[in-house]
Amino acid sequence: MALRPDRPQSITEQVALAANHEGPDFDTTVLGLTLAMVRTATAFERAHAVELQPHGLNTAQLNILTVLDRAPEPVTMGALGQAVSVRPANLTGVVNELARRGYVERISNPNDRRSFLIQIGKKGRAFLRKFLPGHWAYLHKLMDGLTPKQKAQLESLLERFLASIEQNSPSTTDGSDLLLFRGRARPNRRKDQVAW
Repeated sequence: MALRPDRPQSITEQVALAANHEGPDFDTTVLGLTLAMVRTATAFERAHAVELQPHGLNTAQLNILTVLDRAPEPVTMGALGQAVSVRPANLTGVVNELARRGYVERISNPNDRRSFLIQIGKKGRAFLRKFLPGHWAYLHKLMDGLTPKQKAQLESLLERFLASIEQNSPSTTDGSDLLLFRGRARPNRRKDQVAW
């Protein structure tokens, strides 16, 4: 089987090429799962981008708004970063843009004058009240190919896989230990050195 430039290869075709290239002892399961997850995540991200584009938002911004909407009180940037799995350097830019647009508000942190707490703003809450019913319907449509039982199984398996990654990966769960710089990973500053 050769690489064909006129059409994308299926996951099965890519795995078969790798097995042929690597030899008979190559375990194709890990590659197949990796390709399936990457392609699924990419397709899901694209579907979200198409849905959010008319509103001028991206998935990170929507995720932050929904987390803040459910939060019983304002949160620190660190807690928000962990909740949405965004590195602190990226989180600051996303929160700044949402604040500029009036979707979130910064308030003084009574426990630390050097930092702020973040909460959803009236404009952000109003947006979510209008947007979310259609969004949930859209997500259901994207997952129509799975039965309720399959959805529950997939959720359970993905949670187990995430736990395995977090247990076996040298990085922290919020990604704050690494900055990707020109294709190389390098240690980040200590958390107490990061200015929000």
